Amino acid sequence: MMKKFFAVTILTCSICTLSFAQAPVVNYDFGDKEASFNPNPGASSTSFLPKIANSKATRVRIRTASDGTGAFNLVKSGAGFIKGAGLEVVAGTTTSKFSIYNLAFENVAKTSFNIKIDAANAGQWVFANGASANSDDLFQGNSGIKETSTELFAGLRWNLSAANQINFYSRAGGKWNSVKGVSFVKNTDYLIEVYSNNSTEVKKYTKEADQTLNAGTYHIWVNGKRVPGEFVSGGLEAGKGLNALIIYGVTPRGNDTMAKAWLDNLEINGNL
Repeated sequence: MMKKFFAVTILTCSICTLSFAQAPVVNYDFGDKEASFNPNPGASSTSFLPKIANSKATRVRIRTASDGTGAFNLVKSGAGFIKGAGLEVVAGTTTSKFSIYNLAFENVAKTSFNIKIDAANAGQWVFANGASANSDDLFQGNSGIKETSTELFAGLRWNLSAANQINFYSRAGGKWNSVKGVSFVKNTDYLIEVYSNNSTEVKKYTKEADQTLNAGTYHIWVNGKRVPGEFVSGGLEAGKGLNALIIYGVTPRGNDTMAKAWLDNLEINGNL
């Protein structure tokens, strides 16, 4: 009887250890109800969008432009990847921001999401992940990425022009660099996957084949194909946790139409 008790105790402890050792996974799909958030003047909210399940600390925030332009709409159409409801972001003249912060993540993460960018002739869209620490930083505050921003790790940017092709950039230190070897066009559904390693060690993951992700670098995958090259940190201190992400849009003042993008099927995984 005593041996059986010890065996059950050991098994139970092993299961507990395994449970706590597993990295968290967040699947976020914006629910299934339609709604709109477009106050004037601009405002922010951490209650308009659905909350992260099983996490009281994690926040999901939106913020419209300070002059009242732009909007966030939960919609059931607009992109082929939308399941239930997706998020339609109408980019205001300053940042129209969707962010998640206070994630229980360490210094590696895989982030994936679907995005479609409309045919506006001007504007830009940005994705970034990194470390959020206070209400004034990139993820909790109202501003966009600056040259002096050091809280971001991976950074992607899509710039719109009159052409159907979208110019694509990645963030390295305080600068944006043009990315070759991948093509983005307007009004097209994309799956973006970003593998981030802000640890001080080389990491491995398997996708298509064995992949090596060096310390302080990230890989970008678009529609299941890896973008050539190794992309370096946007300035985040090595070893800091990747506890936040942001996606935002901006339409230049005086533009006839506001740029729009649709998002859905977000997944953030603490394992690569």
